[in-house]
Amino acid sequence: MTMRIYFATDIHGSEVCWRKFLNAGRFYHADVLILGGDVTGKAVVPVVAAAGGYRVRQFAGDRVLSAAETADMETRIMDMGFYPYRTTDDELDEIWDDPAAVHRVFLSVMRETLERWLYIAEERLSGTGIRLYAMTGNDDPPELQGMLRDSTVLTETEDRLLDIGEGVSMVSYGYSNRTPWHTPRELDDDELERRLEKLAAQVRRPERAIFNFHVPPARTAIDKAPALDGSLKPVVKGGTVQMQSVGSEGVRRVLERYEPMLGLHGHIHESRGAVRLGRTLAINPGSEYGDGVLCGALLEVDGKRGVRHYQLPTG
Repeated sequence: MTMRIYFATDIHGSEVCWRKFLNAGRFYHADVLILGGDVTGKAVVPVVAAAGGYRVRQFAGDRVLSAAETADMETRIMDMGFYPYRTTDDELDEIWDDPAAVHRVFLSVMRETLERWLYIAEERLSGTGIRLYAMTGNDDPPELQGMLRDSTVLTETEDRLLDIGEGVSMVSYGYSNRTPWHTPRELDDDELERRLEKLAAQVRRPERAIFNFHVPPARTAIDKAPALDGSLKPVVKGGTVQMQSVGSEGVRRVLERYEPMLGLHGHIHESRGAVRLGRTLAINPGSEYGDGVLCGALLEVDGKRGVRHYQLPTG
C-alpha cells in the first residue's frame, strides 16, 4: 500500500509557511507530514510603544503606526520569519546591549510562538488522521527540542528509529557540519558521521527506510551554496555568484554505505532538487521562507517497492 508524504524544511519562523505546511496535508491528501528542521526564526524586531501607537524602525522608520497598522506590520514580520516584540524605549535601553538579556527575550518569543504553532497544528490536524513528525535543525536553540518531544500533537524524530507506517522506518538527525555562521547545533564532520552511523546501524532494512538528515550529502546538486569571502560576502566573478559544495561528506558516506530508499535533507536553501546516490533518492526541497513561499516535496512511498513518485511543489 502506498503512503503519501509531504516533506518541508527550513521555514525559519515564518508564520505563513507553518500554516501552509499544515494545510498541505489535506491539500495533497498526505498521510504524513514531516518537518526537517530549522523551525525557528532568526531575529527579534522591536515594536516600540510611542504616543498614539508604535514604531517599527526596521520597516517604517520613525513613523508612528496606528493600532491597525501595527497589527498588519506584526503579521508581515511574522510571515517573514522574524519575531515582533512589543517593548518600550526604556526596556530597549536596559537590555539591548546585554547579549544575555537579548537571548532571554529571543528564547521567550520563540517558545511563545512554538506553543501557538502547536495549538494551530492541533486545530488543523485533529480528526484528519494525518501524522505529523518534526525535529529541530542546526539553527534551532537546543532548549526548544524538549517542547517538540513533549508535544502530543506531533512526534519529535531526532536521534530515534521510528516506524511511520506501511513497513517504512525513519531515522532523523538535525545537526549540521560546521558552517561560517557558528549556529547552535554544529559538529565536526567526523563526529556527525559517527552519530549518523550509530543511528543507521539500528535500521534492519535500509531499502525500506528514510534517512531524514538535515544536512545534504556533499558534492551533489543539492548542497551548493554561494562561496563566501573573509567578510562572509558572496564571491562574485564575471558578474556571477560562485557556488561551492557545503554539504556533509559524512552524510554522503552513510547514504552510500546503507543505500536507504529515501534521503530527506534541507539546510541549503538554494539547492532545491533531487539526486541519486546508488539506490537512494536524496531530496532537498529548498527554502524561500522569507518570501512566504513554502517549498516542499510530495512523495508516494511503498514499503516494498520504494519511492513510486515524487514532485517538488511550491505554494
